Amino acid sequence: MKFNTKNTSLLLAAFTLPLFAQESSQIDNSDKLKDSVAITTSSLEEASRNQQQINKIDKDTRDLEFEYIDTFKEYENLKLYNDQLQKIINSQLEEIDSILKQIADLDNTNINIIPLMLKMTDSLERFIELDIPFLQDERLERLASIKEVMDRGDISTSEKFRKVAEAYQIENEYGRTIEAYRGSVNFENKDFNADFLRVGRVALMFVTTNGDTAGYWNTSSNSWVKSTGAIKRSTEEGLKIALKQSPPTLINIPITSYE
Repeated sequence: MKFNTKNTSLLLAAFTLPLFAQESSQIDNSDKLKDSVAITTSSLEEASRNQQQINKIDKDTRDLEFEYIDTFKEYENLKLYNDQLQKIINSQLEEIDSILKQIADLDNTNINIIPLMLKMTDSLERFIELDIPFLQDERLERLASIKEVMDRGDISTSEKFRKVAEAYQIENEYGRTIEAYRGSVNFENKDFNADFLRVGRVALMFVTTNGDTAGYWNTSSNSWVKSTGAIKRSTEEGLKIALKQSPPTLINIPITSYE
C-alpha cells in the first residue's frame, strides 16, 4: 500500500502551523506579563519613595507649626507683660505731671513740698549706692546737681521738683533698656579701660578694650567676677547688638540675686 507523501506533508504542515502560532502567542503574552509586572513593581517602589517624602514634609510642617504656636504664645505673653508695665509707667508719669502742675500753682506752700523733695533726693542717692554700678560718674553728677539746686533760693520750687522728677524718670528708663558704653573698671586690683554692656538692671558685664579680660557684676557679693567661655562670647555679641552692629538675637547673661 502506497502513501501519498506530498499530501501527508501538507497535512502535517497545516496541523503544526496553528500549534506554532499558539505557542508563539503564549510566549508573547508571557513577555508582556513580565513587562507589566516589572512596570507595576517599579511604580510601587516610586510611589513608596514619594509617600516617604510626603510623610517627611508633613512631619516637618507639623513641627514648624508647633514651634510657631509656641513662639506666638510666648510673644503674646511678653506683649501682655510689656503693655501692663507701660500702663504702670504711664500712670507714674501722669502722677508726676499732676504734682508738677500742683506745685506750679502752690509755689508759696513750701512747708511740705521741700521736705518731700529732700527725702526723694536722699532715696535716690541710696538707690544709686545699692544699684549695679553702671554709669556711676554720670548718675552721681546728676545727683550732685540736684543737691546744688535744692540749696539755691533763686530757683522756684516747681523747677526744683522738676529736676528731681526728671532724675527719677531717667533711672526708670535704665530698667528697660540695653546700653553699651566705654569706661574704666578696677578688676583684680588693676585698672582697665573696658566696654560695658548693661541689660536693664538685670546684668552688667564688661570686656576690656584689648579683649583679653571679661567680667560681670555679682550682686550677691557686690564685686566683679571673671567671665569666660559662653558668657564672655555673649558679652561681646551683646555689645555689637547694643551698638547696632549686629541684629538682635538671644544671648546668655549671668543672673545673680541680691542677698
